[in-house]
Amino acid sequence: MRYCLLLSLLFLSLGCYEPEEGCLDINATNYDVSADDPCPDCCTYPSLSLLFQHYVTLATMPDTSFAMKYGTRYPSPMDTNHLFYIDRGRFFISNLKLVKANGEELGVLDSVWLPLVVGDSIFVENNFSKHDRDIFQAAKLGTFNAYGEFTGVKFTLGLAPTIRQVWVDTLKTTALAVENDTLSYNETVGIMPVHLIVRRDTLPDTAPIDLVFTQERQISLPFEQTVFVDRGFKLKVTLRIDFMVLFQDIDFKNDSEADIWLKIDSQLPNAFSAVSLKLE
Repeated sequence: MRYCLLLSLLFLSLGCYEPEEGCLDINATNYDVSADDPCPDCCTYPSLSLLFQHYVTLATMPDTSFAMKYGTRYPSPMDTNHLFYIDRGRFFISNLKLVKANGEELGVLDSVWLPLVVGDSIFVENNFSKHDRDIFQAAKLGTFNAYGEFTGVKFTLGLAPTIRQVWVDTLKTTALAVENDTLSYNETVGIMPVHLIVRRDTLPDTAPIDLVFTQERQISLPFEQTVFVDRGFKLKVTLRIDFMVLFQDIDFKNDSEADIWLKIDSQLPNAFSAVSLKLE
């Protein structure tokens, strides 16, 4: 009698059980180990974001870095008694890849059609970001679904010539949507990949020097130590630019604007360093 009662209760409990739907993809951020059935289109996947720190390391204090601020008087690296201003530093990053310990390079999974001013649209990896001292939040690059050991990061400083000539007033959801941004877009140049504005001294009537750099630079940076990335985690890369590296060979008193452009152009790849890769 007791056995029959227990058996009846077991069948009743099984009859009342309803399978639970959830994300059953172990690579998703919302993977649900307790779910029984896969839910339709409910899985969300990790993203890769990029944050830049904007710093200056002064020649008078080489062991200390300070957050760069616009409109602040800085001593020239060539002559610390001479002061100058940084009025703007804006640049685009494209094609960022994380580098695994085995040398494999992995980027985001998202793609986008970009209409060109002249010609057809192109289909490319949607891997672009715009950075400035006044842009404080990390730029979300896209979906990144990979795991393992990562040793560094590679990226392009700037934009390919074709990308610079996209039809920007039709873009809404990418970092290239800059049609109302006169610091990043000019009808003659197109999107300006790297744009610096400096004043060679602090006199009130000093005219700014407007510097635009269009050449792409391939930059590879190692992390201080290997980072292990598990499945299902969002990732944030933090990089740093030291503006004083750009100006270290410049004589602001005597160099021509052309000389200043050439010296900054030669130093651009050396101004960047990798800070961290963090799981979120």
